[in-house]
Amino acid sequence: MFRSHDVILLYHRVAVIDSDPWSLCITPDRFVEHLEVLRACVPITLEQVRLSGHFLSKRPRVAITFDDGYADNLYTAKPLLERYDIPATVFVVTGYVGQDREFWWDELEKIVFGPETLPGRVQFSSAVATCSLDTDELSRSALFMALYRHLQPMSHEERRDVLNQLLVWSQRSPSVRESHRIMTAEEVCQLAKGGLVEIGSHTITHPRLASQSLEIQKAELLNSKEWLEDLCGRSIASFSYPFGGSKHYTPETVGAVSEAGYLRACTAAGHRVAKHHALHELPRFEATVMTTDDLEKLLFA
Repeated sequence: MFRSHDVILLYHRVAVIDSDPWSLCITPDRFVEHLEVLRACVPITLEQVRLSGHFLSKRPRVAITFDDGYADNLYTAKPLLERYDIPATVFVVTGYVGQDREFWWDELEKIVFGPETLPGRVQFSSAVATCSLDTDELSRSALFMALYRHLQPMSHEERRDVLNQLLVWSQRSPSVRESHRIMTAEEVCQLAKGGLVEIGSHTITHPRLASQSLEIQKAELLNSKEWLEDLCGRSIASFSYPFGGSKHYTPETVGAVSEAGYLRACTAAGHRVAKHHALHELPRFEATVMTTDDLEKLLFA
């Protein structure tokens, strides 16, 4: 018997891909290793996460979450969760469901890392700025990060316009790679079937909420919730902040999440759930890059 806090783990994908600049993918074999560790814990749903501070327990209690809504959540992650009978919550970006474009960060990865050679200078203009970068002076990784920093705070429409310019510049197609596909509406329903996986909202377009007006934030929160409720035929109670850092949302955002009717919301702050954590700012640990030893130390140290 020891004193413990609940722990929430954050994943994105269970897959093997060639280029993964944000380390969003955990391999199926490594995910199985994680699930083996969790067999020694008490797997819980987000609804079961305790907020009473320290409590006595023979085993740590752990909740699993996935952000974004990649198709591999259904075809790779869910069968493994079923094998171990471990529940999870998958937060879905509703505006990308069934669409003919990849998530914007994946499209940017394809633009920057895909071609063998790139034109010597990249230029684009948006409603807020004009950017020009000499690609000969930057590594691919540095170019990716420079473009990412420009794109992240933009609205969905502004970002899509810039990506269209970058696709033309790099001579890349906007078509969706099977390895980067987002679920269709039917697949979201399949994922929820059986009750082991809870569906939550991750907004419509995955904006940096802190950079958007409160009106736009409220629309992202409420409309994504209503869309999922119409699709799944059940109440959507859980939300995840895009990017999840403290600078990516505001106190007004937290209030809007509550007003929209969400009962709980997750950040990406790397902490155990403690008494002072509010239901609408539940911390999570990024688990994708954790080794089995890392996970065991987190849970049992």
